[in-house]
Amino acid sequence: MEPTVLRVKEVADRLRVHPATVYRWIADGRLPAVRYGKPITPGQPIKGSGGSIRIPEEALTAPTFEVREAA
Repeated sequence: MEPTVLRVKEVADRLRVHPATVYRWIADGRLPAVRYGKPITPGQPIKGSGGSIRIPEEALTAPTFEVREAA
């Protein structure tokens, strides 16, 4: 069975954050993601089109990932 992957908007909806926050977490390396068609380099901003980004569902329940509340 293949792992379930989610779109950025689906992750944002589940975590009740803005999609831009999810993109920032991916760029910071806090949230693993796969970009089909164009690679993602952690620590680099995600620029332009050219691929669809998917996040493994199990990454949302990983003990190393937590949503921090804004101060």
